[in-house]
Amino acid sequence: MKLLPCSVCSRPGPSDAHHINQGQHFTTVALCKDCHQGSKNGWHGEKIMWRIHKMDELAALNVTLSRLSLQEAAR
Repeated sequence: MKLLPCSVCSRPGPSDAHHINQGQHFTTVALCKDCHQGSKNGWHGEKIMWRIHKMDELAALNVTLSRLSLQEAAR
């Protein structure tokens, strides 16, 4: 997970693991520091980058899962 690029802005990893629901590890999204905790762009901030890319947590989870499945297929 942490090696994946950010699911919002596609910045290369390492990424933070953002939990949509704490303790539910299957709802974890790969996010760069800025899209995760940035005061302007981050989920825990003003979410500017999220709005620019028209993303919510479920859309970002979909990107993360798609990238994980592609990574697994390449193995």
